[in-house]
Amino acid sequence: MTKEENSEFLSFWAALFFVYGVLGGVQTESTRAASVVALRDRTDGQRYPRLITAGLISGAIVAAVIAALSPVLTAFDFFQHSHIIALGLVFTAILYAGHSALAGILQGSGQWSLYGRFLIVDALLRLVCIGVAAAWSLGLLGLEIATFCALSAWLLMLAFSRVARESLKVRADVPLKRLLSQILHAVISSVSSAALIVAFPLLLKMTTPAAVFEQSAPLLLAISMTRAPIMVPLQAFQGVAIAHVVRAGSEGWRALHRPILVLSIIGALGAVAAFVVGPSLMLLFGPEYEVSGLTLALLTLASLVMAVLTLTGTATLSTGHHRAFSSGWASATAVAVAILLLPLSLEVRCILSLTIGPTVGILVHLLALRKPPVSAAPGPVSSGPAT
Repeated sequence: MTKEENSEFLSFWAALFFVYGVLGGVQTESTRAASVVALRDRTDGQRYPRLITAGLISGAIVAAVIAALSPVLTAFDFFQHSHIIALGLVFTAILYAGHSALAGILQGSGQWSLYGRFLIVDALLRLVCIGVAAAWSLGLLGLEIATFCALSAWLLMLAFSRVARESLKVRADVPLKRLLSQILHAVISSVSSAALIVAFPLLLKMTTPAAVFEQSAPLLLAISMTRAPIMVPLQAFQGVAIAHVVRAGSEGWRALHRPILVLSIIGALGAVAAFVVGPSLMLLFGPEYEVSGLTLALLTLASLVMAVLTLTGTATLSTGHHRAFSSGWASATAVAVAILLLPLSLEVRCILSLTIGPTVGILVHLLALRKPPVSAAPGPVSSGPAT
């Protein structure tokens, strides 16, 4: 693809994974709720809703929002094939909500082997769909449509796994109204985290003149290259972290002290490596993909800050501080967007935005984590008001 087509595809990819990121809130809350249910005996006699039901309700709401916003995509020609992409994103919201709920239930219930197979099926299906589109030379639209085809992974799991079907019977630890409220906080956090992690190219596109953004592919690729080694494994680890903090009881988020320390060491070493060998690796994509070692090192450190924000957010959610969880991520995104609006160079805006914004979010989370865990009390799960 040309640089212009690459920028277009990266923007589409960001939009798709933004929807995935939003519905990641369903997965995190499903993981938390399933972990609590697996850990404690409910003796209040109430019949709480199934987690899959709440997940699909949330997906339908997100789909309705996307449908309402679709005229904006088509009116302003945000993508080359705006009508098709808007329709695909609507179906994505509903299908991926089921995917997220099932993934969260499997993690929270300790079905790690089945969850691992789930990830493998999802990755293979995605690879096959995109591979077929590339092999048949279906072009940009073909690649975009192929990415939607991987949404059926969770349906395949339900068709061929009895344990997966049984997992759909897992119920929440709170009534539906409170569960949806807590999912809302998780979704707000996911919207914010998705904006910073996967949809950052969209934010950059909206705050940058078109002529400048068309030449941004090297910087966007650099952001992805420096982020992936830290964020991809961490996001896979997030469900484990939620279950771990829930099971830690009164110890709460202190259970994540060691992972944060290890992550910081890895990030620092990664920044040094990015400075030394990063520019040479970028040139493998072509001579026009030249990015300085200093920029790559600073972007790696920014990814480290984002990773710490992810872990403090995980701890905040796991200890029952849902409002602080969403407030931290929302604050991080608001500050990051504000920095993107400053009259600075493209590289400087990106580095400052991806560093200062998450730092503000970390501070919000740490203030909440000074309080006792809301879910630390032993015995039956409370059905009182949400925090």
